[in-house]
Amino acid sequence: MAAIETKERLGRSLGFFSTFAIGTGTMIGAGIFILPGIAFTNAGAGAILSFLIGGIISIATAVSMAELATGMPMAGGSYYYISRTMGAAFGAIIGLGSWFALIFKGSFALIGLAEYFQVFYPSSLYFVAAISGFVLLIINYRGAKSSGSLQNISIILLLIILAIFLAEVFLFVEPLNFNSPTPDSPTSYGPASIITTTGIIFISYLGLAELAAISEEVKNPSKNLPRAFIASAVVVTIFYVLIMMAVVGVSSIYAGAATITPLADIANLIYGEIGSTLIVFAALLATLSTANGAILSSSRFPFAMSRDALMPQWFVQIHKKYETPYNSILVTGVIMILLLFLFDIQQLARLGGAFNILIFVLLNLAVIILRKRTLPEYEPTFRDPFFPFTQIIGIVGSLILLPLIGGLPLLFAVSLIALGAWWHWFYGKGKATPGYTLFDLLENNIGPAVIEPESGVKVLVPISNVKHEHDLLRLADCLADEIVGLHVFKVPDQTSLKFAQEAFHEKKIEMDSDFKEEFEKYPVILGHKRKFITAFDHSVSNSIIEQAEVENVDLVIMGWHESNRFQYSLSDVTNEVLSSLKHHIVLLKGHLAYKTNKIVVAYNEKDNSAYGLHLAKKLAFNTGAKIEIITIVNPDEVSERKKEIAERLQALCKSEENISISFKILERYSAEDAILEASNKSDLTVIGDSSQRFKVSFLGTLPQRVARHSKNPVLIVKRSKPISKQNITYVVNKYISNVYIKITRMSKKVFK
Repeated sequence: MAAIETKERLGRSLGFFSTFAIGTGTMIGAGIFILPGIAFTNAGAGAILSFLIGGIISIATAVSMAELATGMPMAGGSYYYISRTMGAAFGAIIGLGSWFALIFKGSFALIGLAEYFQVFYPSSLYFVAAISGFVLLIINYRGAKSSGSLQNISIILLLIILAIFLAEVFLFVEPLNFNSPTPDSPTSYGPASIITTTGIIFISYLGLAELAAISEEVKNPSKNLPRAFIASAVVVTIFYVLIMMAVVGVSSIYAGAATITPLADIANLIYGEIGSTLIVFAALLATLSTANGAILSSSRFPFAMSRDALMPQWFVQIHKKYETPYNSILVTGVIMILLLFLFDIQQLARLGGAFNILIFVLLNLAVIILRKRTLPEYEPTFRDPFFPFTQIIGIVGSLILLPLIGGLPLLFAVSLIALGAWWHWFYGKGKATPGYTLFDLLENNIGPAVIEPESGVKVLVPISNVKHEHDLLRLADCLADEIVGLHVFKVPDQTSLKFAQEAFHEKKIEMDSDFKEEFEKYPVILGHKRKFITAFDHSVSNSIIEQAEVENVDLVIMGWHESNRFQYSLSDVTNEVLSSLKHHIVLLKGHLAYKTNKIVVAYNEKDNSAYGLHLAKKLAFNTGAKIEIITIVNPDEVSERKKEIAERLQALCKSEENISISFKILERYSAEDAILEASNKSDLTVIGDSSQRFKVSFLGTLPQRVARHSKNPVLIVKRSKPISKQNITYVVNKYISNVYIKITRMSKKVFK
């Protein structure tokens, strides 16, 4: 009887209004009752513009997030969007940062809730905050639907109370109050204060990240998500601006408007105790809504990260009854309660908003990247009609705010970046999803490496030793359709290149004749072309790189025969070529056997090993050799992972009809020992270089060790990448060379 396939799924229980309520409630919540007083103190009447600027940035980002969400409606929100666009390392940074930022905001809301509770019943501030956090933890533990219902009720009552408050307070507004920054100091504030205050109140708009985090639980996400994102940002911006106008408008009749509770104090002045009680009730609803939304949404980040192997699988467990990620909710709630006893309310607000600014930058940038590059299964049903102007507003606006939020918040943001990078290296490196990086996406190279068959391949073979020329040319004949032989005469710096060339023609150096004589024997394969170049240069490596560019070759084949070839001295030709060459390169260690019967390919599905397999197939086709693919896995790897690898390798072997290909999965703790063991039983071993783009050494440690210790020849394959240390070095060197030439020409003209 066949095994029963089982799956766990999260239900989509949140409609448009529930989704809108979560976003609006977390943005318009605690901040609208606390931040206006702080903003008025820092910018006076200019605080109105501070909230408007923050709102414009948030609306722009909401539009970007709507596009991302309809293309990737998954739990984790901003974490998921950024990790899929920029890779697992960015995902770890944003995931941890977003998680902690929302936890800080939730703690901020709990303290605010406890502060307003004091009006009804004086009691211990932290006791009330902690009990409130515990109650919300239980509600979210039992499921998002009950949590969403609470959010709906809260936001409806909150908006009604605020609307009534605004309608009444605007009857007392004095227009002259909008002309001076503060009643006390009419010239103290200016544009700098407005921008700085925008950074302070930016935590108000953190709800967008919370809204994105629950995308996976939204019904009909293609319609409900864009509407909820944009509607939340617009409604919140309108209410914040109107509330700030009300606070400023009555500031002359109420000198205490610049307090931490301006709305309650204004209501008490106009309506007495009844008005104050109504506003306090609204404040309790708002802070409750904010804290609830924060714990509901922030718990999704560790849940999403655990699915990507960036957190222990313990976080991904779903409750059998309530279908919630209960472990991640528990951890989030506990941390949120603990933070109540570590920071005051202003510190919580600043720390919560700090990382949010960076998130906004990356989210807008993600839309720009995905418009220009292809991500599998990313097909957003909503597209920003004003692209890229919307994203530019979001990015530039956020970057202006970033340095203005204060020293401690900046330190917090930098610390989270460092923590995320370290966590990815410590826990997720090599296993985290996605397996690609931002550079891979920019190169449109994020799927399993696939090398398409190609024709007209042109290979450059630098020749410096007649004894090694035969192997290199034989290899080139099997891999290419056109062979370009290159022999470089190294000219002393004191001798001009033209003089060296003339001397060469006069003496007809015998060594060059030997090179040409061996070169004349190739190509052996019918139809292949050939060309022999003699170059004169002060630098052999420079000549190889230059001729590769001039001839526009696809591949460079070089030999590694000297025992000290990879000691990385600057005079070493091979290392200099490796450091700057923009083309694919193959290094042959040892001498090819007279008859090649078996080729072993070390394969890990990455681009260099895939290209190595591609070249091995060409060799096998032209020599009649058999190919054995070996993949090394950790003995402790889960059986499902081993089965997936075996299935992919089997499909890979079956895809070739004209070549004999088999595979082996070797379970070893040491990849080096496993490859060496297989290498000693083959005629040639093909191994790809490390896939790292910016490694310090010119070749990875593993291929070097295998090549050094193998008894049989080894072919090291290094595929060129547009974004890499080699290409950057090439561009820099070329720029320096051009500058040097221009300076030399100018000097000659000046001193002529």
